[in-house]
Amino acid sequence: MTKRKIVLAFSGGLDTSYALVDFREKGWDVVTANIDTGGLHSGEAEVVKARAEELGAVEHHVVDARAELYDRVVTYAIKANYLRNGAYPSCVGAERLIQAEKVVQVALEVGADAVAHGSTGAGADHVRYDAVIRALAPHLEIVTPIRDERLTREGETEFLRGRGYEVSEKVKLYSINEGLIGTSIGGEETYGSWEYLPESAWTYTKSIDEAPEKGVELLISFEKGEVVSAVTADGEPLPNENNYDILSALNVLGGEHGVGRGIHMGSTMVGNLARVGFEAPGMLILIAAHRELEKLVLSNRQQATKATLGNTYGDLLHEAVYFDPIMDDFRAFLDSSQTRVTGTVRVLLHKGNIVLLGSKSPYSLLDAATRSGVVYGHGSSLWTGEQARAFAHMYSVPGAIARAAANPAE
Repeated sequence: MTKRKIVLAFSGGLDTSYALVDFREKGWDVVTANIDTGGLHSGEAEVVKARAEELGAVEHHVVDARAELYDRVVTYAIKANYLRNGAYPSCVGAERLIQAEKVVQVALEVGADAVAHGSTGAGADHVRYDAVIRALAPHLEIVTPIRDERLTREGETEFLRGRGYEVSEKVKLYSINEGLIGTSIGGEETYGSWEYLPESAWTYTKSIDEAPEKGVELLISFEKGEVVSAVTADGEPLPNENNYDILSALNVLGGEHGVGRGIHMGSTMVGNLARVGFEAPGMLILIAAHRELEKLVLSNRQQATKATLGNTYGDLLHEAVYFDPIMDDFRAFLDSSQTRVTGTVRVLLHKGNIVLLGSKSPYSLLDAATRSGVVYGHGSSLWTGEQARAFAHMYSVPGAIARAAANPAE
């Protein structure tokens, strides 16, 4: 009898290692799919492949999805200036959409009967995976032992070690997911709201104490809202061969200067509060620079509307609402809003800080006002002192009326 075939989204971490061995012992032919969305460094793809083979995978696939992730997800996150709850750049979460798509593609290519992922039922990743799989391949069975059996990391570790497989202590203590957008870190300290992650838990960002005393200045340029170059103040360009190279380089450079660490707390899709550590220097730098440029070239109404719609778009993306047609409408708005978001921003990275030093653009509203004779704090040739007094008088009328209505006895 031919064995049933299952494709497992495989990272080589504790959960997916457990799942691979568990499936094999239950009689599945297990095909592993390692989807690279920025978490694989030099030599790591081979390490993950070796782990899959060690645990008994019959095939192993590596899919480089970095360019697609950047084009379809990162560019719009930057255009939207999206930070969940104003702080968190959806590290890894948004990447799950692309990863799930690629896992489905592998499953269809190899003629699998089912797909699997190692998500628990406590977070949002299991919802993201399931939503994409059901949209693209509803005929495939979804198998999720970590979620369904409510396994603990201690139990998974004991299972693997009992069969002679090694499990590192750091993998046992922390759930670490690294990608192009950033790295998420979960562990004992993040289960509550008081403790901070220890220095040993962070993966590549330096502490403020360890960061260099001298910062680094960058010139980051955009065309229609998209990052096109980043150059240090002394003229050294950051790598830019692939669309994601600048973001990758900023992750490294920002991390060296202590930029990008944080702990985010917010509501999950099911309504409970969750807390997770993150390292995302590149996205925080690019979003800060992009927002600064928008302040220079967009009207107040554009900025206010973008802040609302951009946040809604980002929240829906974070929550795996990707295939609803409303997302196309949001992207059309975001693209239109970026018509004049072209220019360069000066940014200083220093001791954990992103300092915005200045910005310039051919579409600068500030320059246009100056050419028209308006200089903030010094006056304007566009109106007289009498007109300014009249404007101030009329502007104060609603407040005066409201005050009188609230105090009728006066």
